[in-house]
Amino acid sequence: MNTTTLHLTPVLALMQPEGLFFLKVLGGFLLLVLIPLGVFLWRNQDRWFGRCPDTPNETSGSLGYGRAQSWLVYIGALHLALWLIFG
Repeated sequence: MNTTTLHLTPVLALMQPEGLFFLKVLGGFLLLVLIPLGVFLWRNQDRWFGRCPDTPNETSGSLGYGRAQSWLVYIGALHLALWLIFG
């Protein structure tokens, strides 16, 4: 038995039209979850990534770096959801 085919069997099953429909539904569900999450992130970003009295030595660069990382993760997940739907 060819072990390569055995390991690729779930991937090949997803390439069938029924599997592609499942991926589109999964992407749509992910998009429906990500849109409110993005609004929530936008509204609370100043509170979450703003100045903290416990860490007075925190620089504006480190604050911006944390904010940029969280937005990049969000945009990456959004890109993945759109790729699943339209790709």
